[in-house]
Amino acid sequence: MGFDVVLYNQEGSEIGFYEMRESLHNEIFNSKKLWRSYLELRRLSDFYLTNETFSGEKISNLITDLNNYKVFISVNKLNEFEEFIKQLSSSNLDKVHITGD
Repeated sequence: MGFDVVLYNQEGSEIGFYEMRESLHNEIFNSKKLWRSYLELRRLSDFYLTNETFSGEKISNLITDLNNYKVFISVNKLNEFEEFIKQLSSSNLDKVHITGD
């Protein structure tokens, strides 16, 4: 089971749902990688305790973190990682709620 990512518009209505698979989470937060230096990204590091809401500038900062972190993602997970970024980059997105197990 992976992260549940629920996307909301400015009216607070759900506009999408995305599941980040556990294997992608493991790829991002591999202990040998430098994820701790990415302020918004590190909020998602604990697979079991994550319960985060991003809105406004925090969404932009998370997207920036993810784009900058791309260089650390293996080729076989890059498409899945980029899909996660694409989901967060929707033009009518106002808020994102991300929860783990």
